[in-house]
Amino acid sequence: MKQFTNKVRLGFYIFACLAFIHCKEKKPTSRFSLVDSKDSGIIFNNQLTENDSINIIDNEFVYNGAGVALGDLNGDGLDDIFFAGNQVSNKLFLNKGNLKFKDVSLESKIEKRDTLEWSSGVSLIDINTDGKLDIYVCNTFRKEEHLRKNLLYINQGNNQEGVPYFKEEAETYGIADDTYSSHAQFFDFDQDGDLDLFIGVNRIEGIDPTQFRPLDDDGTSLSKDKLYENTYNDSLQKQVFIDVSDKAGIKYHGYSHSTIINDFNQDGWLDIYVANDFLSNDLVYINNHDGTFTNRAREMFKHFSLSSMGSDIADIDNNGTLELYTTEMQPYYNKRKKLFQGPSSYQKEIFTKKYDYEKQYTRNTLQTSQGVNPDTGLPIYGEIAMHSNVKETDWSWTPLFADYDNDGLQDLFITNGFPKDVTDRDFGDFKAAASRLVSKQKLIDAIPEIKIPNFMFRNSGHLQFDDVTASWGLNFPTYSSGAAYGDLDNDGDLDLVVNNINDNALLLENHTQELDGANHFLRVFLKGSNKNPAAIGTFVEIFSDSIRQKKMLLSGRGYLSQPENILHFGLGTKDQIDSLQITWPNGLKQIVTNFGMDTLLTISYDESKTISKSSITQNNQAILKNVGKKYNLEHLSRDHDFIDFNFQRTIPHKFSQYGPSIAIGDINGDFLDDMFVAASRNFEQKWFIQQKDGTFKQEGVAYKKSEKLEEEDAGTLLFDADNDGDLDLYIARGCAQYPEGHDYYQDLLMINDGKGNFEQLDNALPHMKANASAVKAADFDRDGDLDLFVGSRVLPFTYPKADRSYILRNDSSSDEIKFTDVTQEIATELSYPGLISDALWTDFNGDSWPDLILAGEWMPLRFFKNDRGKLREITESTGLANYLGWWNSLASADIDNDGDIDYIAGNVGENINFKATKDEPVRVYAKDLDNNGTVDPLISYFLRDSVGVKKEYLYHPWQDVTKQYVGIRKKFNSFGDFGESTLPEMFSDGLLDDATVLSMNYMKTSWIENLGDGQFKMHALPVETQLAPVYGILPYDFESDGNIDLFLIGNDFGMEVQQGPADALVGVSLKNNGKGKFSTLPLEKSHFFVPRDGKSIASLNIANSSNLIIASQNNDSLRTFEPNIKLQKQLIRLENNEVKAILHLSSGKTQIREFYWGSTFQSQSSRYIEPSESIRKVELFNNNGELTRTLED
Repeated sequence: MKQFTNKVRLGFYIFACLAFIHCKEKKPTSRFSLVDSKDSGIIFNNQLTENDSINIIDNEFVYNGAGVALGDLNGDGLDDIFFAGNQVSNKLFLNKGNLKFKDVSLESKIEKRDTLEWSSGVSLIDINTDGKLDIYVCNTFRKEEHLRKNLLYINQGNNQEGVPYFKEEAETYGIADDTYSSHAQFFDFDQDGDLDLFIGVNRIEGIDPTQFRPLDDDGTSLSKDKLYENTYNDSLQKQVFIDVSDKAGIKYHGYSHSTIINDFNQDGWLDIYVANDFLSNDLVYINNHDGTFTNRAREMFKHFSLSSMGSDIADIDNNGTLELYTTEMQPYYNKRKKLFQGPSSYQKEIFTKKYDYEKQYTRNTLQTSQGVNPDTGLPIYGEIAMHSNVKETDWSWTPLFADYDNDGLQDLFITNGFPKDVTDRDFGDFKAAASRLVSKQKLIDAIPEIKIPNFMFRNSGHLQFDDVTASWGLNFPTYSSGAAYGDLDNDGDLDLVVNNINDNALLLENHTQELDGANHFLRVFLKGSNKNPAAIGTFVEIFSDSIRQKKMLLSGRGYLSQPENILHFGLGTKDQIDSLQITWPNGLKQIVTNFGMDTLLTISYDESKTISKSSITQNNQAILKNVGKKYNLEHLSRDHDFIDFNFQRTIPHKFSQYGPSIAIGDINGDFLDDMFVAASRNFEQKWFIQQKDGTFKQEGVAYKKSEKLEEEDAGTLLFDADNDGDLDLYIARGCAQYPEGHDYYQDLLMINDGKGNFEQLDNALPHMKANASAVKAADFDRDGDLDLFVGSRVLPFTYPKADRSYILRNDSSSDEIKFTDVTQEIATELSYPGLISDALWTDFNGDSWPDLILAGEWMPLRFFKNDRGKLREITESTGLANYLGWWNSLASADIDNDGDIDYIAGNVGENINFKATKDEPVRVYAKDLDNNGTVDPLISYFLRDSVGVKKEYLYHPWQDVTKQYVGIRKKFNSFGDFGESTLPEMFSDGLLDDATVLSMNYMKTSWIENLGDGQFKMHALPVETQLAPVYGILPYDFESDGNIDLFLIGNDFGMEVQQGPADALVGVSLKNNGKGKFSTLPLEKSHFFVPRDGKSIASLNIANSSNLIIASQNNDSLRTFEPNIKLQKQLIRLENNEVKAILHLSSGKTQIREFYWGSTFQSQSSRYIEPSESIRKVELFNNNGELTRTLED
């Protein structure tokens, strides 16, 4: 290893020179500036000329563009530039220093074999390991095979003028592939030390790529990728690449635009991600260590971009794992969006499942690792582009992660543009009407252009990016395709080179050293083994007190292109790094210390300095283990796929798939917890009866009256309805699948005979056929029995109108079991309090009268204070009245150990298509607009217009609005007109003046600090909880330190189909420091894994000596967990009348806990206290605030 060699590009001398040169110049006003081609010498235009046979109507790939690659081809220490051309010649520009370049294409002999060859992707790689970079070019598009053969230019060295020259030898090496290859990746897939070759193939012939059909996975497709193994042919005495695609399992059909190599499962063997266009699935080929690969995309990713374009990986949050990003075509301002979007199609979701495709959506996707799936050992990813503000960048090609401002975080550059927008729906209408009347050329001339700026996003931390395109000097329109970054002037920041269609290529100079000179950097140049001198496939990770960054060296990134082969680390103001860890392609590791900053660090592979991978050990003990099978708690809940959108096309999500609820309690008097699991339409419920050995006996039941079990359960509750000492069962009915007032909505009360046998009591409940969502119990009037709140959500098929909710007072006597609707008497507002998703009876002011908090959609959390048996709303005075959310769930705990009850509220999160703030809320306008007897909901949000100004627009595509409200057709003649109109302009006629208007302005799942005197403060939970809607919340001291930690589950697979499922959560474990500051426990340390449509969560006592955590998933299996550390003391089981405990902790603090009859979304936990070493004394209290008993350690 040496820090300064003849390749050193960065040093004090250069900086001094730069400072001198610029001392009389103005400081740059933006981070990037465009270097004029007259100054740079780069004259290259990927000019395309259409004709009768080459045009966008006959071939959709005509404007897919070409790539660019950077590398030091003549060994002078400066990166040169190679441009691929479609109809024009490929070009090579030698770097002469100071951003001056010379076109040496002719003397370098890199001309095409035939001028008709259509070049696409380009790679610079030392393929024959002689120390000189060679050039590999992919050719495509042409129908003639000989014009599609790829090119390999072997570097012959420099001529007398220092110009490298090349000899084309693709046939000799066996890689003159002619299968419509778009790009290549070189990597060592078989760990024999040399570089093998993967080729992405993109060919459309004879089939419609947008139509569903059976998947081609048998290797017969003409559009399948290729894998070549690098071998040495003894008989020929030379290096030869052999096609091993079929043998290796590379058999899937696709339209490959880009490929990323990564060790996804961190087993030391490199895997392949293929980004495919159209309906063809993106693929994740996991290396099997035996020369074969298996596509395991579905086990690792939950959904993908539909027409995936470019791709890249980077550690965007500096946690040591690499995120994956793919580009698509979703426009970013409203008019373009409305011109692009088609109607919402639930049929597409059905066909996706029928034909076994992956879920795919028309937007960019950013996949972040949620940890390792404890069931499979594979990584599991959550898609967060909507949260990160990078979901829509129009017709995008190259994404390139790099630290462009040297602040220590990876920023994102995206190329954009397409000369002929065949997706424009106004053009589509014109084409359908005029195609037989006008010439092909006139049709082509009528196609709109998408000449728009490229995007630059600055990484602002917390998995979010800010659009800095304009402020960084990039706000000018182009048709850009391939791009690459590199420090072309050796000043310590990354410049950009972009290959444009029908325009000169861009050279963008980075001025970070002038603007942010205090930010440090480290550049790492790797010298690999003899067979892989560039060390392709190497991971480098840097460590310091507060810094951890990980990067990987690849032969290609983005789209058809290759950046510099140096790993660039921005460090911000950090002026020292503790160590640097290299993981070479063979898995051996090397630790480097004692090196300088703001320099180029050259590290050579030296096996004597490496350590084996197994030498670095970690403690992988997790806090939980999956024990469903052990206790016979495995259960698959099914749900009927009801299509809510058929009734109201413009609702934001389904209301029909929220189960199953779970309720826990001892139903047979044996002092063992049992469990009831509710059921959806057409299915039976199930009891899980605990046996003495802690296992469970499963018993199916049908507490439904209809012959086909048409009723659907919502909330369920085990409570003592008749005060006879055993637990009865209440089933709230709701699903929004039947008309208002249908018999299937009537709730049930099942009376227990004390032995676990239940009988329905028909007359105990009032006539209440609302679409219920939640049921919770408390003795709100303190008369010694349990009363009920039954919350309801949407009035069926009339969103966003709410159905009826109830306060049911328990008026039972020894002769009669009776619950009376006293809602109007107790609190009029509770008859229709909103779209209620959850409720919690809790004593938030400490006066021993149970108060009520409600969570719901388009509303604040609503607080009702119990004034001695009457409920009075105090929401306006709590400090939380302006936090309007889509609140899903409630739970409580003394989070900050200050002796009062705080709350946790699950919200929709920030990873959906909407972004809501107080200044830019999301709204729903609802009214029967066309007087046909149905409510027409219209959702608005703030989006940019064509010049970047945020305005209130309708969210929905044109066709969805016209099917919901046909009258809109009278207002607009085109998609473009519709897209230009803001919502106020659209309804300037006053049609919405008397509409119901509801708002959302706060989306974060939060904990709510109880400040006393009815005052509260909102605190957002960590970013990991904001990546999907949160439903089940379980406060639980999993650290046994006396501080209440949190388990959270969620997702919503029923979101409207333009967005698709909100599915990024896999279960979140939050560690509490005792002061309300939470940190996220990695999945590897928690093994709390609930990856599907998580809904309810509860804790359950096993044989009075242990506890389980049980989570339900809609239309999926129960997940059951047990702590790995066994309890040392007996659990403290509560009496039915005990509702509160004061815990005296070893720290000297006191902590309050409440115990509920139902807590969090459709859930009921066992009522007990889990002992820990931190608890010294427990005082228990009844509903009247009276001390019932004291327990001391």
